[in-house]
Amino acid sequence: MNGIHLLFDNETVARVLKTPTDEKELFHNRNLDKIQILFADFVQKESFVEKQEYLQSLDEESFELLLRTYFHIVDNSLQNESSRH
Repeated sequence: MNGIHLLFDNETVARVLKTPTDEKELFHNRNLDKIQILFADFVQKESFVEKQEYLQSLDEESFELLLRTYFHIVDNSLQNESSRH
């Protein structure tokens, strides 16, 4: 994924996403509840600063899970949009 993202620095995104993960593994039942909680908490933050603070408060595993989920959603949204045209 190319580009600049304000909430995630490029080095961190590259470090996390350089190790591929199987979609089935990422969204395995054992992760679903945690993903839902992490993502719901994240999107409920109203300001950019609150979102940054939330990301910084996460442990490494939770941060990686949220980052992978976030970019999975972004990637799927872009793919769906481009397939419509």
